[in-house]
Amino acid sequence: MNKTAVYNKIEELKEDIVDYACNIVSFPTLSGQEKEAQEYLKEELEKLQFDSTEMWEPQISELKGHKAFITKRDDFQNSPNLVGTLKGQGGGRSLIFNSHIDVVPEGDLSEWEFEPFHGIVDNGNIYGRGISDMKGTDAAFLGVIKAFKELGIEVKGDLMFQSVIEEETGSAGSLSCALKGYSADAAIIPEPTNFAICPAQQGAAWSRIKVKGKSAHAGQRYKGVSAIKKTYKIISYLEKLEDKKNELFKNPLYKDNEIPFTINIGTIKGGEWPSSVPENVEIEVRMAIPPGEEVKEAKSFMEDWIREASQKDKWLKENPAQIEWFGAFWGSAQIPADHELVTVSKNSFSEIREEKNRVIGTPWGTDAHILTKYADTPALVFGPGETAHCPDEYIPIKDLMDYTKILASIIIDWCGIKN
Repeated sequence: MNKTAVYNKIEELKEDIVDYACNIVSFPTLSGQEKEAQEYLKEELEKLQFDSTEMWEPQISELKGHKAFITKRDDFQNSPNLVGTLKGQGGGRSLIFNSHIDVVPEGDLSEWEFEPFHGIVDNGNIYGRGISDMKGTDAAFLGVIKAFKELGIEVKGDLMFQSVIEEETGSAGSLSCALKGYSADAAIIPEPTNFAICPAQQGAAWSRIKVKGKSAHAGQRYKGVSAIKKTYKIISYLEKLEDKKNELFKNPLYKDNEIPFTINIGTIKGGEWPSSVPENVEIEVRMAIPPGEEVKEAKSFMEDWIREASQKDKWLKENPAQIEWFGAFWGSAQIPADHELVTVSKNSFSEIREEKNRVIGTPWGTDAHILTKYADTPALVFGPGETAHCPDEYIPIKDLMDYTKILASIIIDWCGIKN
């Protein structure tokens, strides 16, 4: 089968692909509200004659205790996972297309020009919460399969579509897929990388650091110990830790990042009164976890670093800062930069886009660590779009159509097709 025929068919299906995208965005799939969207996708997979579809609500009792599991929820009611399988004809490699259906809240609606959950087409773009992160690529996948069906193309390797929940809050959906035994020879996660091909994904963890001081009247501040000033020292230790981590985990895929692995002070709270020496300060920190570092190791490294650095300060030595890990965390992962799926993706990209392709690492966490480490499935992050978590999130229709063609090419070359 000549790929040009596939690309031409995809162009013929442009209206259908845009409709898919607008329909999926119209479901407000905030955490706990994913069911209707998953039912829609299940119905579309069945129309495309997938051999099987499975939809289930992950059970916390089955996930609890796994080192990669975290959630703030008591259950996943109304939040089902969806997996569709298109069985191959044999003799090819299998591929998982893993996309998360959950989206972050829309935020202040006054900042939006376009309604966030309407899927509006305007001036060559599709607008809506989640269109870039990452519902547009669901439409691309459906478009590829529809093109294959209309052209009579049959893949040799199994093809799996995973629409998962909870990516934004800790990867429980992908973990549930992994623990159910879903695996393949490789996976693509179409996060909005603006077409960058990402074999490496850094992780992240959040911490809350509490620093204690000693209160006194401001007129005699020398009788107290300012928790704010001691927090300055903790922050300086974190800056040095950031330098150390970037030295230890140098990675050529991050060479163009000014600071590849950041430690960010996201919030700070402290003090009660202008005329009092502050006795308590609390900061919240997001720490990057570089590829090659495990979550547990990264946490211990930071704890040990602050404890050892604090020995240089008499007050902090006797009144050590307290570190509490909270919220979500994401592990890091990396597959070889010369993995064959990377090569196939680069070649497919070059067939469609004239620009130079980029092979880099992501500056944020994804579900790739779940598939790579716990589903025995090397995962590559690669998708169109670059807006996410912001007002008027959008994806250019041209980029969506180009990605649909690139994805078709990847599937043909990776899974193989029956002659």
